[in-house]
Amino acid sequence: MRAEDKERLARRQRMLARERGEPLPQPPAQAADKPPAAPPPAAPPAGAAQKKPPARPAATAAAQPPQAAEPAPAAARLRPLSPILRRRKRRRRLAAAALALAALLVLAGLSGALGALGALAGDAVDSAYLYLHRGSGWPAETGIESPSRVEPLAGGFVVLDAEDTAVYSAYGSCIRTIQPGYARPALAAGNTRFVLYDRTGTSVRVESRTRTLKTLTMPQAVMLCAISSNGTLGVVTQAERYVAQLQLLDAATYEPLFTWKMTREDGTPVALAFAPDNRRFAVGTVAARDGRLVSKVSLSRIAGKDAPLTYTADAGSMILQLQWLPGGRLLAVLDTCAVLLDPDTGTELARYDFAGRELLGVSVSGRTAALLLGSHSGSSLVLLDAALTLLAEADAAQATAVTCTDTAAYLIENNTVACYTLDGSLRWVHAYESRPQLVLDAAQTLLFTAGRAEVLSAPE
Repeated sequence: MRAEDKERLARRQRMLARERGEPLPQPPAQAADKPPAAPPPAAPPAGAAQKKPPARPAATAAAQPPQAAEPAPAAARLRPLSPILRRRKRRRRLAAAALALAALLVLAGLSGALGALGALAGDAVDSAYLYLHRGSGWPAETGIESPSRVEPLAGGFVVLDAEDTAVYSAYGSCIRTIQPGYARPALAAGNTRFVLYDRTGTSVRVESRTRTLKTLTMPQAVMLCAISSNGTLGVVTQAERYVAQLQLLDAATYEPLFTWKMTREDGTPVALAFAPDNRRFAVGTVAARDGRLVSKVSLSRIAGKDAPLTYTADAGSMILQLQWLPGGRLLAVLDTCAVLLDPDTGTELARYDFAGRELLGVSVSGRTAALLLGSHSGSSLVLLDAALTLLAEADAAQATAVTCTDTAAYLIENNTVACYTLDGSLRWVHAYESRPQLVLDAAQTLLFTAGRAEVLSAPE
């Protein structure tokens, strides 16, 4: 073996011994310590007879010590170092994974995705907690005699009156009650979150089913709020030198995503709605022009840089409600007609005129819209599909409220509730001891009376 190979092998053996905690091997003897080599035997004189060496006895040959084995190849000599190499490779892989995770966290934080994941995790935890604490179920005693607003919330509901706000789960148990102390409280809900705001002040509270997520103080008085299914918050406030200011705030950071300062030409916002894909929104505004009321609907993308698309309704019409339908189309309900709009062009696709009848109520579920229209002779139930094609029309007598679900339409009249199929056929009518206030399309169809909510079912 060459000297440099012996030296390399010795170094590696010392490294391995140090790694294992064993005593270090002795270094190989230097060339100076070796005994001097014996001189070569003298050549026999010329002509002398060559004598053969005597044969070695077998016993003597067997008694000789075995010769040292040749050193192993280089690949075999490296094999003892494999644990060290594996540990080094593992450390390198862990370091690379840590760097990649850090980069992903930075990108996620910048894009808001981390906050969205946190919100989803919080919603999942809330759902699990509410399932484990289902309570006794329906009916539920809300204690709110005259609700001013009731909205579905993740299968349950949130109810508001002049002083209190109560949140109920889909299992009929009261989750929490809130007393915001607002002079004119208002409410808007979206999926698992809702927003409470004061229409005479600057306070806005974003709430989940179980806790307060954020309390905001706006620079000017709040006029209108809305919240999307993924938690994007829309707030309309008064503004200096402008009619109003609209801001869309991120669901995780509450930083502005979109800001629009509205002029007199734009009008005053009275309705705000987010699309189901959480990428678009629509604003309904009203303004006075030449002594007549002018209503407009502006459609825009939340992250878009382009100017909003604007639809102008017939002069004298008042915008009342905006409702997104499956397929991404927008239903604009005015006091004179219902209009279907294309969000990509802002143009009118279809229309249903009320023909002079008064709009008493409107309810949309899936691809069906139910309108309650009143006249001197009584009320009518009108059922429309997603293209505003008339499905059915039925006599509604003196009904005052309508609620549409995926399978039926419900009318409230005095102490009775009437159920109609979506083709306009009367299914049943039932009278209640306590006067019905409203029917809510939640995880189950709920009937509200004074201080009570119960599952609405067909009478036996």
